[in-house]
Amino acid sequence: MSSLRDRLDRLRAHSASSKATDASPGDAAAEESAEQSTGTSVRFAERMGDAVTDSSGPSAGRERGATVTGVNGALGSGLHPSLAALDVEEVAGEYGSFLRRRAVYPLEHRHGHYVLTELISCAGRLKPIAARQNRKRGTPAADSSIEPEDIEAKRLLFLDTETTGLGVGTGNLPFMIGFGYADGEAGTFTVEQLLIRHPGEERAMLAYLLGKFAGVTHLVTYNGRSFDWPVLTSRFVLNGWRPSGVEPGHLDFLHSARALWKNTLPSCKLSRIEEDRLGIVRGEDVPGSLAPELYMKYLSDGDASHLRGVYIHNERDILTLASLTVHFGGVLEGRLGAEWALPAEPEELFRTAAWLADHGGELHAERLFAALVAEGMPGGRWLLPAAARLKRLGRHGEAAELWERAASLAESRLLPSAEAHIELSMHYEHRCREPGIALDYASRALELLQRRTSLRQSDRVRAELDAIRHRMARLSRKIEAIGRLG
Repeated sequence: MSSLRDRLDRLRAHSASSKATDASPGDAAAEESAEQSTGTSVRFAERMGDAVTDSSGPSAGRERGATVTGVNGALGSGLHPSLAALDVEEVAGEYGSFLRRRAVYPLEHRHGHYVLTELISCAGRLKPIAARQNRKRGTPAADSSIEPEDIEAKRLLFLDTETTGLGVGTGNLPFMIGFGYADGEAGTFTVEQLLIRHPGEERAMLAYLLGKFAGVTHLVTYNGRSFDWPVLTSRFVLNGWRPSGVEPGHLDFLHSARALWKNTLPSCKLSRIEEDRLGIVRGEDVPGSLAPELYMKYLSDGDASHLRGVYIHNERDILTLASLTVHFGGVLEGRLGAEWALPAEPEELFRTAAWLADHGGELHAERLFAALVAEGMPGGRWLLPAAARLKRLGRHGEAAELWERAASLAESRLLPSAEAHIELSMHYEHRCREPGIALDYASRALELLQRRTSLRQSDRVRAELDAIRHRMARLSRKIEAIGRLG
């Protein structure tokens, strides 16, 4: 990465533009917040010692309904024409300057299935997600005795970065930071995108971003807990800030997305989830993986048009974070099966019900579990975990029905599992007092395992086979004893 920094430094002189003469009152406030940010609940750093695109005009690709505003009301003043064409402008402050692009959407704007105004009502439902994710030092949820803060839409910051690399080490530079925030009183959702033209502008960009954290309780991201936030915190330290106080909490929807869709979608990439579950069709889009290459092209020849697709991609990602917030808030609110249709695939229906149960929505989860079993949906991977849940709840008869269905499916497969047969053997032996039926299931379990492992047997499989043979021997002795008593 040292070569990258050298290259960026050499291009600094070619990339620098005339600084804006005045900053807006909002920018001055941001600088002050960066210096003295306490916010409502957050102070984490201080200084050391259905998307429709518009293909016309210079802002091609921006979603319809957005209004772009600038620092002084005039776009691109004093900038290279290729930058001005992107609706960006220079922001100057105590630490230097950087470029900012701002798009303002009305809360009535629809992004896929959801309208942004639903953020106001759905945000408060996300508290269980935050409570599970924020179990680390320095966050409000770290101490289990502390009740997590209520979540309000106006105190969320929707965050997505574009970086020069993939790691979270010090050599990875965030060259673009995008974030969004809702203002219920103004009826707007604002997306801001900060860009640096060389490493010397990074400190000014970070100072501005730090000011935006005033009053923020949670960051809304997609893999931000593991990537975006660690990258930013390392850059804060490298640029002269040190951790101080409580960090914002996290609402990282990658984890929830995987919980619901990892077995039913080809991948849990944000673009896949947008199209298959959120009703968002991007059309032409620059993959995030190409962003570093396009940024290097811009640095090499000074042509900012290379970055047009990066801006559009980043802006849409932030809007999609808002749609995910509405989706998961609605699921926790119990809209599935009421206002919204239930998932069509039984595997996804089970995963959603299990996710709800894990996040305190047991009442809504039970409704989904009941729909799953009542409809007699075709079995799959969901049968065994659903039966295990019923067993834990003491509902053994219902669990046995699912084991029966799983056992029938297993016997028709080339590589069968014997788990359902073993569970049924234990059920009939210990709960139904039917050793003959229990022995039959144990025998069938042994046959399935032998069929599966006819060529090679690991130590684990040999242990399973020995356990089944031991069970069969015990059941045979029990049946003989019953016969003698009879």
